[in-house]
Amino acid sequence: MSTRRGAPRVFAAGVATVLVGFVLGTMTVPWLAPLSRVAANLAVVAGMAIVAAGWALAGVGLVGVGRRWRGALLGLLAYCVAGAIWTAVFVLLDPWAVDYGRIDLARFVVYSVLLWPYALAYAAGWFGLGGL
Repeated sequence: MSTRRGAPRVFAAGVATVLVGFVLGTMTVPWLAPLSRVAANLAVVAGMAIVAAGWALAGVGLVGVGRRWRGALLGLLAYCVAGAIWTAVFVLLDPWAVDYGRIDLARFVVYSVLLWPYALAYAAGWFGLGGL
């Protein structure tokens, strides 16, 4: 039987997954960085992949039965749009006065859009990360 209602438990699981990924990708980095830069970088990438999966799961929870793949795609699209907005604001603010003529813009944009929760935590100085 198909309904148009979403699944609140699936949505809640998606939000919980986002929080777990955020914690893994941000709070563990200051502990791992002195031990191994590779481990710290892997924690960031794994954590942000879990965050993106959480957005997809939350999208699944928002759509009705039979359209789950559309909800997952919508969740991932929302994650990328939020990353694009973060990147645009970050570039406009430019807190570190980066000379964008000397960096690989494609790599910067891809990393900034896909890893935006970590970049936000870093820019804000949360959990002992960077800070402005």
